[in-house]
Amino acid sequence: MSTITLPKAEFDILKKRAFLYEAILRFLPERKWGIENYTSKRIREFMRQDRIDRKTYPRVKKLLSL
Repeated sequence: MSTITLPKAEFDILKKRAFLYEAILRFLPERKWGIENYTSKRIREFMRQDRIDRKTYPRVKKLLSL
C-alpha cells in the first residue's frame, strides 16, 4: 500500500476544517442529513467503485510522485 504525505501546512488546514465540520454537524438532527448505517455489503460496493482501472493507474501514480 502506498503512502501519501502532505505538507504540514496543508495537513493543519484539513485538520481545522474537519474540526469545524464536526463541531457544526454534531448538533444538527440526523434525519436532516440522511445518515446511513453501512452494511458489509454496502461497504464492498464502495470498495468496488473506488478501484482505479489499469489504464488510469499509471497516470495517477505519476501525478502522485511529482
